Amino acid sequence: MYSIKTLDIYLGKNRKHLLIILNLVLIIFIILEMMIWNQVNGLLSAEEVQEKMNRFCENSKATSCSYGRGTR
Repeated sequence: MYSIKTLDIYLGKNRKHLLIILNLVLIIFIILEMMIWNQVNGLLSAEEVQEKMNRFCENSKATSCSYGRGTR
């Protein structure tokens, strides 16, 4: 408890600057995380999603795969 009180007194004047820096670091981290996520997943257009679903249905030979094609 004493160390927390000491830290609170030490950061008393600089708390606002510390919070601003921590928020900026958090924003940078979130932006980098989103960039990595987009590279890993890749954003697909509607046509690419449809093509992947069609390929999946053809490869799995499922009779219930009628997503976007009508009835089989």
